[in-house]
Amino acid sequence: MTLREVVLAGYRAVFEQREVIFLACLAVPVLGTVAARIGKAGKTDADGKFIASVVVGIGLLALVLEIVAAVIAKSLFDASLMDGDALLLAAPVLCLGGSLFGIRWVFPLNQIASLKTAIDVGVFAVACIGVLWLFSKFRGWGIIFFGSIGQLVTVGVLLIGLLKRLYKRAFGGGDPGTPTAESFRQAL
Repeated sequence: MTLREVVLAGYRAVFEQREVIFLACLAVPVLGTVAARIGKAGKTDADGKFIASVVVGIGLLALVLEIVAAVIAKSLFDASLMDGDALLLAAPVLCLGGSLFGIRWVFPLNQIASLKTAIDVGVFAVACIGVLWLFSKFRGWGIIFFGSIGQLVTVGVLLIGLLKRLYKRAFGGGDPGTPTAESFRQAL
């Protein structure tokens, strides 16, 4: 069985269950919002925030999987989004949109950890793509830089510092004020 056959068999299986997948993608935001609202009613908001983070994470994961499937469909089968099933294309978008809308009703979105992480990773990815684009413009000494070598080095150092900060924020634990398991152990 080739990779092409595996992908086609996977799409057929998903296509056969498209109504169930669509309803599940609609149920996740509704049930998640209700669960987060119930979790918020406890002693602390921690349970509600955790549930809200999971619900938003599921919506983001569904959208990422849809994007990966669209890239695979374009690269392997030269198919466009217009060739896909409308229910399967709309389900992840509605899941993420419904999750954000419902969770926003319960908590401010800046308190949701999975959303903050997704934004940090997205900003880091866009910055890396920008740097790669900039480096793709250099063909030996073919680019003209209007300034001194010192200014070019300064811009390079600032760019490296920005990427390092974005990397730490996206993958290294965020800002120093965020409590971690180690800070709780030290406090005890």
